[in-house]
Amino acid sequence: MARTARNASLDTRTARLRLKARKKPYFTPSGKKGISLGYRRSAKGNGSWIAKRYVARTETGGQYETEVFAEADDYADADGAAVLDYFQAMAKLGTELSEIQKRTRYTVNDAVKDYVEYLKRDRKSTDSGRDAEIRLNAYLIPYFDGQLLSDLTSGDFDKWVTWALEHRPKGRKKKAPQKESKAKAKAKLDIPPSELRRRRRANLTRTINSVKACFNRALETGNVSSGEAWRRLRKFKNVDASRTRWLTIDESKRLMNACDGGFRKVVQAALLTGCRWGELREMRVRDYDDDSGTVLVAESKSGKARRVPLTEEGQNVFEEWTVGRGDNEFLFTKQRVVDDKVIEEQWGTHDQHRPMKAACGVAKIDPPIGIHALRHTYASSLVQAKVSLAVVAEALGHSDTRMVSKHYGHLAPSHVADAIRANLPELGIVVEGKVKRIRA
Repeated sequence: MARTARNASLDTRTARLRLKARKKPYFTPSGKKGISLGYRRSAKGNGSWIAKRYVARTETGGQYETEVFAEADDYADADGAAVLDYFQAMAKLGTELSEIQKRTRYTVNDAVKDYVEYLKRDRKSTDSGRDAEIRLNAYLIPYFDGQLLSDLTSGDFDKWVTWALEHRPKGRKKKAPQKESKAKAKAKLDIPPSELRRRRRANLTRTINSVKACFNRALETGNVSSGEAWRRLRKFKNVDASRTRWLTIDESKRLMNACDGGFRKVVQAALLTGCRWGELREMRVRDYDDDSGTVLVAESKSGKARRVPLTEEGQNVFEEWTVGRGDNEFLFTKQRVVDDKVIEEQWGTHDQHRPMKAACGVAKIDPPIGIHALRHTYASSLVQAKVSLAVVAEALGHSDTRMVSKHYGHLAPSHVADAIRANLPELGIVVEGKVKRIRA
């Protein structure tokens, strides 16, 4: 058994009561690196046991933090919790960590782990938690692996941004090398350097959002005493300039007809509701309410439930999909063969990619789109039909109109555009022919 460090002036009640009462504690080494035990003598009642821990080296010397963690047994018997004798106080320094000790030992890895668990448990959807986890593990952990959060400075984050812009996270291992098509390789070469730079900055901006949210959560929970280190970390401006893709009515019809089986229902529902993939795959039969003609999104990206109104066409379709089925069944399912039997099961988190790509190929939609483009199609159709941005934002589950205005505001009627078109004089430019571009 390891020996307890002794101090003749502190290790007995009688010895401590001989000390002079003062604000400055009497400290003694604990035998544990960076930790000392302190005792503050009180003129009235029990004294206090104090933990002193080394935090960092500064230009003027070492920096320490102190915290009172229990009373001394000067006039009351030790109870092993609130009142401790000298030996119990020494033992507690090495077992239950004080709040200061927890904070000073809190690493970047701990912050990421706690934040991801918080997202999955309390705030966001599972998909959002997974996205944050992937980003933080790809960009934050490789650079700050094992470092104490309290040790980081603003200079560390300046260097991290420079590194992250050039960092290429390791992707999933492919089963076999796939030969890239000539058309795809040529498309990559045709991307200008300025666009590649914009894409890298846009990706890092989304990562910075997760980084700041992660560390601010650590600050809120008391695991770090200051957020000054990452307060100056700024997102890149004017990097979200990529074109938002949506489908025409004709393209939407071709895509629905090109889908197979249960996936066709998912695509139809996405176009009728504007719901995200994660919201659709979690939807249950009971979420459709025929009385109000709405469908419930019980778990959304924002963490708030919402009801999406359906058109008459949408109500007829959802009525057909839900009739005669159990309330707790998943509304959209895929089929899988097990022991020569066909079973229905919930769609997986990433099950949308392959059938979506295949359907785009059959429907001749080039370049292929992801399922999120159907959400854009839903929103753009409403905005072009002169539905107010506030109504569209509410249907999509946004807290305000900023995102809707950013992506679809140019489609809405604009008094600026009307004024320019009505008042800018004609310059007499002659157009040869009347050829119009046809959108495929």
